[in-house]
Amino acid sequence: MNIPYITLLNLSERPGLIELTQLVAQDGEIPVDTNLLEVIINGGDVSSWLPDDVVNANRAISRINESIADAEAEINGFLRQRGHKLPLMTVPRLLTEWARIIVRYKLHRNRVSDEKNDPIVRDYKQVLAFLKLVAEGKYSLGIDDKLPPAGGVPRQTGPTRIFDMGTLRDFGR
Repeated sequence: MNIPYITLLNLSERPGLIELTQLVAQDGEIPVDTNLLEVIINGGDVSSWLPDDVVNANRAISRINESIADAEAEINGFLRQRGHKLPLMTVPRLLTEWARIIVRYKLHRNRVSDEKNDPIVRDYKQVLAFLKLVAEGKYSLGIDDKLPPAGGVPRQTGPTRIFDMGTLRDFGR
C-alpha cells in the first residue's frame, strides 16, 4: 500500500482551504466555495450545493491531487537515488513537510518572483537542497538509510610502506 507523503486534509490545514481554492482556480474562474471543498475532503454530504459547484470543487481537488502526485514523484526521484525501497512503509514527518512545500510551490504556477523575496520559492529551493543531500547520503531521514561514519572510512592514499629493519633503522635516532 502506498502511504502518501501529504494528503488533502494536511493541505486543508496548512496552507489552508482559502489559499488552495484561490490557487487551483483557472484563469477567469471564480474560486470554489471553501466550505464545499472542506465537505468533499472530509467525505461529507454535498447535496445542499448546486451540481455545477460540486463538479467545480471536484475539478479543484483533482488539480490539487495532481500537484500532490507531482511532489511525491519529485521526492521519490531523490529517494531512489539514495537506494530507498519505495513505496515507504512509514513516512517521516519531515517528508510530509517537504511535500507540503513542494505542492504549494507547484500550485503557485503563475507566481513570478525569486527566492530572495519570496518564501514559497525560497522554501522550495531549500527542500531541493536537502533532497540532494539525502540522495548523496549526506542527510538522513532516519529510515533505514545509515549514513557513513563522520569523516568517512579510513583509507590509504600513498604508496604501501614496508616496515622492516632496513626502513626502520633511522627510527628512534
